[in-house]
Amino acid sequence: MRFIATIAALLAVGWPCSAESFRFVDDAKAGALTLHEGERPVLAYCYGDQTKEGVDAKFTRSCYIHPLYDLDGQPLTDDFPRDHRHHRGVFWTWPRVKARGKSVQTWHPCTPPLRQHFVQWLKREAGGQAATLSVQNEWKLADERVALETVTLVAHQADEVGRALDVTLTFEAVGGPLELLGADQKGYGGLCLRGAPDLKGSALTTDAGPLKQDSVNAPFKWADMSSARRGVALFVPPDHPDYPPTWLVRSSYGGILNVSWPGLKPYTLEPGAPLTLRYRLYVHRGNTQAGRVAEAFR
Repeated sequence: MRFIATIAALLAVGWPCSAESFRFVDDAKAGALTLHEGERPVLAYCYGDQTKEGVDAKFTRSCYIHPLYDLDGQPLTDDFPRDHRHHRGVFWTWPRVKARGKSVQTWHPCTPPLRQHFVQWLKREAGGQAATLSVQNEWKLADERVALETVTLVAHQADEVGRALDVTLTFEAVGGPLELLGADQKGYGGLCLRGAPDLKGSALTTDAGPLKQDSVNAPFKWADMSSARRGVALFVPPDHPDYPPTWLVRSSYGGILNVSWPGLKPYTLEPGAPLTLRYRLYVHRGNTQAGRVAEAFR
């Protein structure tokens, strides 16, 4: 009887075996597919054109994650912030791109426009332990396709401390080479997370230890920004190009985690030679220590 009572008590407080399954909810009107674990949202993938009232239509965008949610279902990311309208949740863009002999970019709106566009879903699988979303996008320079992009997201079941989200990005040039390059001097560009407004001024920690101020062009294996209540980290695996890559890590005007690759050295995408970049986002409770971020990276 004592054993039965113990089991009943564990179930009452949420024993791991009672974890809820993942499920997708598609809002075609909003152009967003939201992943839930039970009743709590995990992330929304914005596949349709996103705009905001009062913001210039030139900032219309698609093919990114927003919101990314914390373990309590509250947004961890921002979109169309006043200080940098082009920032958008979790996104992967570059401020210097050469395509068809033109100097353009996907980071800011440009002329002629170069943008990511949704093509098709490749996989949507939701189970009790993990959920996988895979999508194919295209980069269009005006009306011409210049690259294909495959995005695969794997969300793992949350525990009492955190949740891991694996992000795999594959790019392939179409019809000619495509050169990627980070911003002049600062080198930023690539996978970037723009934190929610309350993460402004948050504590910044990396594998090298706590940062006293914003960091530009320093190499790290991981970086985390946290308040006392919640945080989010970005991990880079050893097979990443130029490991460990340089970063832009910032919380002075808003929370920013950006693996600045290829940084100040250009990388050329060639047709028939796809590039794959892998990362892990780790959403956690509490600060870096309470969230066991270093342990999660290991």
